Amino acid sequence: MSRILLVEDDERTAASVMDILLSQNHVVDLVVTGPEGLECLLGHHYELAILDWGLPGMEGFSICKAYRNSGGTCPVLFLTAQNELPKKVQALDIGADDYLCKPFSLAELLARVNALLRRPPQEESKTMRSGNLVVNIGTGEVRIGDNVVAFTAGEFRLLNLLMQNPKQVFSVPAILDKLSVAEPESTEAGIRQMIMCLRKKLVTDGHDQSIKTVKNAGYVFEPASFVAEADDDKVSVG
Repeated sequence: MSRILLVEDDERTAASVMDILLSQNHVVDLVVTGPEGLECLLGHHYELAILDWGLPGMEGFSICKAYRNSGGTCPVLFLTAQNELPKKVQALDIGADDYLCKPFSLAELLARVNALLRRPPQEESKTMRSGNLVVNIGTGEVRIGDNVVAFTAGEFRLLNLLMQNPKQVFSVPAILDKLSVAEPESTEAGIRQMIMCLRKKLVTDGHDQSIKTVKNAGYVFEPASFVAEADDDKVSVG
């Protein structure tokens, strides 16, 4: 039994896929819009995500790209009517694990799902630390000391981008390109607003957690004894 996220806005397709997955005793979460799908992926643990391409609010392609950019490792299967070769290549290039075109056989879908679920799990417990700031990429949890801090999906992806690239300056256009965020965050003004919100949430003991402005260049994360952890591997940045 595995927990699977299904992001599909077509009722008949969603019902068919749900039925076949539930018949195999999987736990299935169904959402019908792109932003909901990304929020679920960033906020919960899944063994597999099944994404449609054309979704309300945010395309499946953008969901997969943003999820991979945030460090997400859950296998992703596209289930879509987009059967052009360039679309398949595009999806695989940004981190999709498989691609099945509509119309499809439920038997083939189940075979592909089982193949992906048999793959060894990847680094799902990866965390990043800077001082008393701890970010768990697998669960989407952010802690400052003993306190859990709530973040929007966009804020979480932005924090991950900056922390995974410590001391690298990102311009606002570069951040937009990396994050593929949805409205209202998908503008330069929206990114600057997110930076402001991050700084407010990361203040502890009167000091912010090192997101600095580089004049005429952009923003940079200056770590406090930054450590990225994955299993037994640790990478420190002074």
